[in-house]
Amino acid sequence: MLYNQSSPTMITSSSFGTHEGKEVTQYTLKNNKGTVIKILNYGGIITNILVPDKNGKNGDICLGFDDMKGYATNGPYFGALIGRYANRIANGRFTIDGKTYQLDINNGPNALHGGKVGFDKRLWDSKVVGDVLELTYVSADGEENYPGEVKVTVRYQLTEDNELVIRYSATTSAKTVINLTNHAYFNLAGQGSGTIFDHNVTINADKYTPVDSTSIPTGDISDVQGTAWDLRTKTNIGEVIHSVPGGVGYDHNYCFGKTGWQKYMARVEHPSSGRFLAMYSTEPGVQFYTSFYLNETGKGGAAYEKFGAFCLEAQHYPDSPNKPNFPTTLLAPSETYLQTTTYKFGVM
Repeated sequence: MLYNQSSPTMITSSSFGTHEGKEVTQYTLKNNKGTVIKILNYGGIITNILVPDKNGKNGDICLGFDDMKGYATNGPYFGALIGRYANRIANGRFTIDGKTYQLDINNGPNALHGGKVGFDKRLWDSKVVGDVLELTYVSADGEENYPGEVKVTVRYQLTEDNELVIRYSATTSAKTVINLTNHAYFNLAGQGSGTIFDHNVTINADKYTPVDSTSIPTGDISDVQGTAWDLRTKTNIGEVIHSVPGGVGYDHNYCFGKTGWQKYMARVEHPSSGRFLAMYSTEPGVQFYTSFYLNETGKGGAAYEKFGAFCLEAQHYPDSPNKPNFPTTLLAPSETYLQTTTYKFGVM
């Protein structure tokens, strides 16, 4: 189906198979620059991002699967919309107004990315509004043991400036915690092109949150100065990744503090192809993950190996419900959760 013929950005849709007997739709967003982004109404998953290199040749820089069989399990959370709570909550437990809520434990001793059946494994209602793909979902009170009925809307827009803009909003019927993100895995050389050691990264943050052995923040907010986490100037990933304490590369939250306006957070470049990705967000943090645990067979039979991609996940800090000194993730019925995150693609 073809939508929005009057806009420079064309949106079409087609079937992507079924999930639990219901049809899954794939939407294709295409602008006049030749950029193509494909998104499912299952899990809000970004399946493909095709952008030109310095020679004008399009390549798919987003890791994923060819069909619903892969996405139905999707252990790495390829391209997924994550909620209710992105990242980790220590011991899967938090307290609101004296009442303790126990979540499913699905990542060592902790709760990760919303639970066993998070937003990434739900079929969302979808519609096209102008040049925007709009997904909506109502998360029932008690779903994955989170309190409150939460109504979520996520809007995806591809601009003529080669920006993918993702706008999130949510309301709740009772006090709850919420932390939404997208978990796209990028390799600017093209998905399945080996490691990201030939990529250069800049993260525009002075501080980060150190973690314990289970990747839960200690509660400290530390300076990056003089550490392996200092990426404020352009840094080759291959030259520093093995010096990160812990031996698994980067899987850490960088702190930007203020919310409510889009801040320049990060830029990654791939010199050989000439491609770059820049990221901006209203969120107070970004998780930089270099895919130590990656080991999958992806699109077209591509082998996705350890360090074969990077993620830049806009977020509130991990375990914020248990860290009163972190920016709050508490949402009350009188409030609206809002986030805007932009990924800008281009050539150097």
